Amino acid sequence: MRDVENYDFTKIPAECREEVRHLTIQIRASFRSSTERNIAAGKALIAVKSKLKRGEFATYCVEALDLNPRMAQHYMCLAKLADRLGEEVVSQVPPGVAYKLAAKDADSEVVQAILAEIAAGNIPTIAIVVERMKDAKDAGARRRHGEISSEEIDRLAFMLTSALSSAQLAAFVGFLADAKSSAIGELGRKCGLLGGATEAPVVPRPLPQTVFG
Repeated sequence: MRDVENYDFTKIPAECREEVRHLTIQIRASFRSSTERNIAAGKALIAVKSKLKRGEFATYCVEALDLNPRMAQHYMCLAKLADRLGEEVVSQVPPGVAYKLAAKDADSEVVQAILAEIAAGNIPTIAIVVERMKDAKDAGARRRHGEISSEEIDRLAFMLTSALSSAQLAAFVGFLADAKSSAIGELGRKCGLLGGATEAPVVPRPLPQTVFG
């Protein structure tokens, strides 16, 4: 590991130079030992980053700490998780699992559930945590894609059945089932339904058979 003095501390404002030097020694002593000490390292990294010029933090991590900036982000996220949920709770988590729980895109409900399990003595592996996070992310995506209410579906179904013949309706539903979102968006643009158009009353009318086949 590099010596602290490999970093040029004159880059730091004089009034906080010694504080950053002290924090640097503290951070180096806390690396890769326990979750509790990694939380302390994360808190110190957050404090140091707040005193550096914009864009200087990555250089500081490499030169003063011999630390990959991405790993520094892991430590800081861990410290923020401990701040939100309590250091006593998070410090019980093995470091590898803790980093997964502290990730910015980690599902909060899954995090809470896993922490409760750990408190009860059931410690999951990293692979299990990754799988549960992925399942939660996939479920969220499905909810976002299926967020249209049943009432809205009924309204749209009435509009379509009022305006289209059975053959046209079948062709249109088939198109929606197979088309990519970009194709559906293009259809909307060609029909004048996107780009700020306002909703108008639906007037049932016969359409030529050539519209949808």
